[in-house]
Amino acid sequence: MKKHTIILGISSLIFLSSCKSIQVIDLGKLNMISDRNIETKMDYVLIKNYAGGDKKEIKKALMRDKATTLDMAVDITVKNVAGGEFLKNVKVYGVKNKKKNEVYLFVEGDVWGLPESASFRGFKVGDIVQWKEVGITKKGVITGLTDAEKCMIKEEGKENSQPMKYSSIVKVNN
Repeated sequence: MKKHTIILGISSLIFLSSCKSIQVIDLGKLNMISDRNIETKMDYVLIKNYAGGDKKEIKKALMRDKATTLDMAVDITVKNVAGGEFLKNVKVYGVKNKKKNEVYLFVEGDVWGLPESASFRGFKVGDIVQWKEVGITKKGVITGLTDAEKCMIKEEGKENSQPMKYSSIVKVNN
């Protein structure tokens, strides 16, 4: 009942404050939000500070992700950070799509989770991977899980890590 009241209030606010152009509306701030049960005995840590972006990035995310419910918006933000479980210091935004008469929601905040067990798409920090670049097979080690599309890889014989798409790498045994 409470969830429906909150969503109804948010929707009403968006409908009442809509304009002719696309306008990002700040719907409120929350201390913590999750669409999953939080295990009280676990030692969660901050994984990514301020997962979200500026107004321009928020507009793009609102139109791209098209989250029509708050739990869907939370899920999108949390799943974009490897090992993410819940959000703290949350801001909720919305925009009304007048053509479809829908309201899209976006949340941003600090993502908390369990980094030791962080794995994403079957990859985790320290995995040895390989990929092809201009017909040459290269090998490297995953040094960080960045977001839903990319991770950081340190190529053998190189000093710095570089971003790589998960779709272009394959995990290999030592």
